[in-house]
Formats: sequence, structure tokens, C-alpha cells
Amino acid sequence: MSTVVAELTSQLPAIASILQASGTPSLSVGVFDHGRTILTHHLSKNASSEKSNDDTVYYIASLSKLLAICAVAKLVTDGVLDWDAPIRDYLPTFQLREDDIGIKATLRDLASNRTGLANPTFFWGQQHGQGVIDKRDLIKTATLVKAQKTFRSSFIYSNWNFILLHAIVEQATGKSFGEVMQGTILAPLGLSCTTFELPVSTNLAAPYAVRDNGIHSEIPTNTYTSETGLSAMGGGKSTLSEMMTIYSALLSAYAHQTKNRMDTTPGSPFTHLRTIFRPHIAVDQSSPESSQAYCLGIYRTELPGNLSVASLNALLLHKKTPIFGLDLSGIEVYHHTGNLPGYFHSMYLLPGTHSGVVCLSNATPLMDPTDFSAQLLLGALLGSRTLPDYVSLALSARSAQLGWYVQLAKYLQVNRTEKPPSLPLTSYSGAYANSANTLVLEVTAVEEGLHVSVRGRPSTTYHLLPWNGDTFYWEANREREVCEKAMWPIPSPQWHLVTFSVGKQGVETLKWQVDALARGPDTFQRQIEAGRTKL
Repeated sequence: MSTVVAELTSQLPAIASILQASGTPSLSVGVFDHGRTILTHHLSKNASSEKSNDDTVYYIASLSKLLAICAVAKLVTDGVLDWDAPIRDYLPTFQLREDDIGIKATLRDLASNRTGLANPTFFWGQQHGQGVIDKRDLIKTATLVKAQKTFRSSFIYSNWNFILLHAIVEQATGKSFGEVMQGTILAPLGLSCTTFELPVSTNLAAPYAVRDNGIHSEIPTNTYTSETGLSAMGGGKSTLSEMMTIYSALLSAYAHQTKNRMDTTPGSPFTHLRTIFRPHIAVDQSSPESSQAYCLGIYRTELPGNLSVASLNALLLHKKTPIFGLDLSGIEVYHHTGNLPGYFHSMYLLPGTHSGVVCLSNATPLMDPTDFSAQLLLGALLGSRTLPDYVSLALSARSAQLGWYVQLAKYLQVNRTEKPPSLPLTSYSGAYANSANTLVLEVTAVEEGLHVSVRGRPSTTYHLLPWNGDTFYWEANREREVCEKAMWPIPSPQWHLVTFSVGKQGVETLKWQVDALARGPDTFQRQIEAGRTKL
């Protein structure tokens, strides 16, 4: 066994401890170095957990983004798309948007997450893996998604950018996004399991959510496919073996194009990699772009740096988030996480040595085990002697997530008042639509509160109780949200509050802050049904 492989293997006990802290049932890790796979390993939390193998299919979530951009790049090479053509040239509906995003935003802006668009996941999936907006309504909805930052001024990670890219690819080619991915990238690489549609393999890592006590429960996951219009943002499915093949081929083509100052590589489906791997926007405006930036579909960090930047762990640990590579100054790491209910992943790429680490898992966890596990392996691969104590950090992150919901429940209870709603509960019943009329919330009075559901999606529901006058709340309970309803963990008080505006003619609007980072709530206008007037 080589020294490097021995160092990698020596990290497996710590990774097993991190896996236990997360509650995730299984974890797959792989490492390649100088273009050659040197380690694959699969861990399970306990003997009753199904152990994955190299060919187990995972939903790869946002690890899909780089692959989606590579397909866009091939279409640019073929003259079908242009990096700098305005979105409105491809999507006529987007011309309804009259701000800088609607007029000036290009494919390059979308792929680099510098449009300033907010990222309210509310509009494509809330509960039980169920989309809440039909594909035909996505672009119309996108014309009204609020900008949270000035156009091109700063980085906001927004899946809406990739929803628009998905639509552009289909509009320009006349094919489904899955067909384009298959033809431009997947088939040329000879991949048999990777797809952007529904997987056909029976060797599938089932999705789970982890309860507060560390026990996992199976959940449904999101159907991000061409049919839903959500493939580019997170619709890939792949195996550890094929992900390693993809990244190794990608770095090989990147080295060739960089050395020869070209945008293509003979025999490779990967094109325009110098453009894709070039920093386009600083992730942290207080730091120079050279230290940490978003390129096109991937982050770039010059060590030492925060490799957990896109992980749930960074939210859990805040200022305690570890800095990686204190003794590895100047090394470039390209990286991304992939997270959706039921699946968490991390990958790190080192173009300098044609090396990389891939870590895949199958649960919404108590902390992100792939983030710290992949950093342990990356540190061993690079020979770092300054690695943080990731096991202790994992336990701290786990405690932090459980603490989120304790504090959230306390806030909602402490600030709840005795002030009653200004009208009888039946007065709030009705349908409330967003300004694009693409999402309708149906409210009915039930016992002591209100029942809210999404029209056409009856399993997406919320039970509201009086909180303060015409503001209602739904109780904070991590297990109910994450495990029973397969929701994403969002510890935001505003997300749990729904306010009704009452005017002279009765209830007029419903306001709900559907994006925790937004400056204010989204407004849903009450609909007037035929033959009825407002109460």
C-alpha cells in the first residue's frame, strides 16, 4: 500500500465517527490522484444499514450544476448558444421582466450566480418531494422573483438561475434537457448509469431523513427531471464510479485546454473549460475575488480557505467553520456541494495534480458528513498537518441543528400574544395567488386555526394557529418538518409566520416570507370567486 493510500485509509475511523454523528445510514467516498482511482470505500452507520457500492446510484443534487454548464458549453461550441446573449433572446416570456436582470442578464450571469436573484425554494418544492409549480409556469414565475442584490454586484446562490438555463437549453435545441445531457456529455463519456431523468438501476441509494435521536426514516425525494424543468439545478443521478470518471476526464481536458490555450480537446465532450473554471464573482465581497469565487457551476478557493462555504455545516457552525489548508498556501481547489432532501454530497477537485475527492450520502442529516469527510481525505491526499478536529466539529454541528429548533420553538411561543384575529376564522378562508398567478394557496378554517395547502398539491399543507392578531404561525418541530414531511431544515421564524392584511372589505392579502434571506415577505392576493364577494 502506497504512503498516500495509507494516509487516506487512516482517516476512515474518523469518517465513521462523523457518519455516526450525522445519523446518515451510508456514505461512499472515492479519491483519484494523477488521473488514477486510488481509493473507493463505503461505510454504513450500523449493521442494519444497507451498504452502497461503487455502482450504487445517488441523486447528486447540485453536483449536477457543473455538468449542466458543460452541456451549455458544448452548445456554445456548436454555435447553438452564446455565453453573452441576453436571456430574453432565448425566452420571450422573460421580456416581461424590465429590470437589469430582464434586460441585460446573460447565460454567463446565470451560470455564475451573479444575477442577484433570490433563492426561494418555496416555489419548486416544499414537502414530500413534490413540486408546486408546473413546468410551463416556471419562466413566468421567474420574471417576478425578487432581486436581493444589485445585478452583477455580488454572489447569491440561486437555483432560479439554473431553472432559466434549463429552459434556454430546451428552447434553443428543441430537445429535453435530459436528451441534451445524454447526447453532449454522458454518452460520449460512455456512462451507463448517469442520467438527468429518472434512474433505471435497481441499485439505488434510497433517501432518508435523520430523526433527532439519530434514527433514520425513508422519505420521498424531489423529482428533478426534464418534465419538471428542474434538471439543470439538481436533476443528475450517478454512481461513485461514474462521478470519478467524469471528474478525471474533466480535469484531463482542462489541463489540455489550458496548456494549449484552446477551447476544445480532441476526443473529449468538455469544451470552454478555461471559461468555466475562471472566477466570475467573489463569494465574499469583503475578500478579494482571487481567494474565493464562483466560476460557472463550481466554486474556486485558493488555500487556505473555507471549503465548507456551501455546506449546511457552515450555517450550523457560523464563525466556528474550519479553515482548511493553513499549511497549503496557494493551492487551488474547485469544489461544490449537492444537497436535497434525502441526499448530501461534496466534491473537491485539484487541477494542479489531476486529483479529486468525491463523497456521497443518502439522508437529510443532523450535520453534513460529506463535507468534513471529504476534507479529511483531501487533507490526507495533500499531506496537510494542520487539519481541524472534524469529529468534534461534527458533534458541535449536530448539537447546533437540534438547538435551532429548540430556539425557534421558544421564539414562537414566547412572542405569541393573546391578541385574537380581527375577524372570525372563516373570514380568512379563500384562495390567495402570487402575482404571476402560478401558485395558489388555499386557506380554510379548521377548529382553532387555519389549514393551508397548495392548489393542485393537496399533500403540501400547513396548520396555522393564531400568533398575534392577523398573524398566524405553524409550530416548529424538526422531526415533523424534516422527517415526516421531507422538508429542508429552515430555522427561520419568518418562515413560520403568515400574516393576513385586512381592509375595509375584509381580508385582502396573505403575506409569507418564503425566502429566509429576503428583505420582506411575498404577497399573495386574495382571489374573488365568481358569484361571491369578499367577506
